[in-house]
Amino acid sequence: MQKYAYLIMAHNNFKVLEKLIKLIDYEKNDIYIHVDKKTKDFDKDYFSTLPKKSNIYFAPRIEINWGGLSQIICELSLLEMACAKNYSYYHLLSGADLPLKSQEYIHEFFDKHQGKEFVGFIEDWDQSRIKYYHVFNEVGRNTDIPSRIKRKMNNLLVKSQKLLNVNLASNRNFAKGANWFSITSNLAQYILEKKHEILKQYRHAVFADEVFLQTLIINSEFKDHLYKDIYEDEYENNLRHIDWKRGGPYTFTKEDYHELMNSNKLFARKFDENVDFDIVNTIYHTLKN
Repeated sequence: MQKYAYLIMAHNNFKVLEKLIKLIDYEKNDIYIHVDKKTKDFDKDYFSTLPKKSNIYFAPRIEINWGGLSQIICELSLLEMACAKNYSYYHLLSGADLPLKSQEYIHEFFDKHQGKEFVGFIEDWDQSRIKYYHVFNEVGRNTDIPSRIKRKMNNLLVKSQKLLNVNLASNRNFAKGANWFSITSNLAQYILEKKHEILKQYRHAVFADEVFLQTLIINSEFKDHLYKDIYEDEYENNLRHIDWKRGGPYTFTKEDYHELMNSNKLFARKFDENVDFDIVNTIYHTLKN
């Protein structure tokens, strides 16, 4: 029996996370979760009891900062845990995601496209995130005075490097796309083989969680195994329904129900229990019934 590993990065919205876990609880799945160490109100014991058919595992908790190397470290940690068992596919989700199809449908889809890699790419992007040293790359969205000072120092250092024509991205072909993926065991193992190279390459970059996987792929044979043409459509390629036109990204509400359920994507983000929990419950009951 081919099994899938769901890798989940969560830091809040635990009511949404609860629904997500229940929707992916399936005899052919196992669930791996990382919860940001900065979060203080996570009830691990309760969440351990939620799956009835899947095994659930919790990654060692570290502090995650938006745009920092810590995001890559977290993804690699989840992959390392899951790759200790051999799964057919590895699906990276956030704790604010939901599936849009039943698990039976999702398994049939990936079985039909066995061997394909579901990773999104965009063609035009600003390489500043990897071209320059960002000394303070774990500032995240923090608004305290030390973080503001570090952010200004980063900006000044980047401006200086531009004047000096510094370019740390000149040594290889880089690519970018959404960090959420569904990948095969072969690609997952390849990523872990390159772990030390990845951490060294991006230790002074920002937002490199949207670069490291795409870069590995376009510089390897895995570029020939993408689901669709590399630059056809970022979210057609990774099967995520995400709307950047209405938000950063947009938070779905009950008015979006038909849009979501008629989507050809398999997963959607994002949902927020404090914005509209009705849409979460409605999708949950639709898929359960």
